[in-house]
Amino acid sequence: MSYKAIFAIAAALGLYVEQIDVKIAFLYGDINEEIYVEQPNGLDQIPGKVCLLKKALYSLKQSPWIWYNILAEFLKGLGFHKLCSDLGVFTRGNYYVAVYVDDLLLVGQKKPEIEKVKQALNKRFEMTDLGPCSYYLNMSVRRDLVNWALFLDQRAYLDKVIRDFGMAECKPVSLLMDPNIKLQAMPANYEPLPADLH
Repeated sequence: MSYKAIFAIAAALGLYVEQIDVKIAFLYGDINEEIYVEQPNGLDQIPGKVCLLKKALYSLKQSPWIWYNILAEFLKGLGFHKLCSDLGVFTRGNYYVAVYVDDLLLVGQKKPEIEKVKQALNKRFEMTDLGPCSYYLNMSVRRDLVNWALFLDQRAYLDKVIRDFGMAECKPVSLLMDPNIKLQAMPANYEPLPADLH
């Protein structure tokens, strides 16, 4: 997805960037082929029976494509056209919708127009309005509308990764290796491990 280009356009033109998250996006789509699944837990189990799937589920490879087509058709009805160069970006004049699965960025000159698009989307899909974009795809997003600037960084994501791997209390170092280590040349008879042992 061209989210960097969308953010660059927003910064260069001083456009607003709003974010919404569509809840249970994949469940809006119907399956148009026969797919059978095991009986889910929580139902009275009938021995020897399976269930015919009627709705797209999150674990199906078809689900993202089905959801995309539903959303694309809806946006087309609102007058948006998808870019040939990036099928995740839709335009209508100076308004843009950038799609990454169920995360949508709405970009445009006037907030009331963006709100109209949000309202139309909310009538069709259950969604969470996240307001002005502040965090997107593991990136912190900061706006300076006065100076027409937009800043992206991944500090919060990196902090989370460090915490997840139990490294939050580690002492930071400027070098990955002790600078006092004395390196020695390999002996002449050194043989590397065979490739299948790596």
